[in-house]
Amino acid sequence: MASVVFYMEDGTTLVHKLESDVATIGRHPDNNVVLTCPSSSGRHAIIKVAEKGVFVQDLGSSNGTRVNGAEIEEALLKDGDRVGFGDVQSVFYAGDAPSVLEEKPLATPRFSKSLPPPAPVNAGPSAPAAKPAPAGRPLSPVRRAYGKPASGSYPDTSESGCMTGIIVTGMFVIAFIVGLAMRHSKEMDGNLFEDLKDKITGSMPKIKIERKEE
Repeated sequence: MASVVFYMEDGTTLVHKLESDVATIGRHPDNNVVLTCPSSSGRHAIIKVAEKGVFVQDLGSSNGTRVNGAEIEEALLKDGDRVGFGDVQSVFYAGDAPSVLEEKPLATPRFSKSLPPPAPVNAGPSAPAAKPAPAGRPLSPVRRAYGKPASGSYPDTSESGCMTGIIVTGMFVIAFIVGLAMRHSKEMDGNLFEDLKDKITGSMPKIKIERKEE
């Protein structure tokens, strides 16, 4: 008979045999499997036994349901799959759970709620090998969505931003000088730069204006 082994936060294990077609999981006391972890929703998920196999379905929980680390809405379970309900981890067995877990549930060592559960015991050759857990504590879906990006995720744009400011300022200065030269040419009928050069070097002729007395 298929079964699911839940690894609780207090270090104990709970073996649930799938004797009925549907098993409800969550914090509400009416569930077939009651989880006390705050990350689990009141009606978190269900496990269904059908002709095509055993399926796990999320019920719109706050922190999601994951199979082998991937968040799912519904998924077909295979022997040895690791299923996470919020921060509560579990292992699905296509048959009976290992006898050592049923006889000594308190002997299971406590592990971090963010890490996958231990590799299945006496699961047979069909059970997949456990994958090493990633370093550090992974964020929950909510924190992961709004968390800060890792260091080095984005290129440093401070230098390119400074160069852009210099280029824009230079373009404004050039546009101002060109506009001033055009206005001078229109009003004075001369070249702004040549007139400035003549004025600076004193080569412009001095015009003396005499006033006639009446």
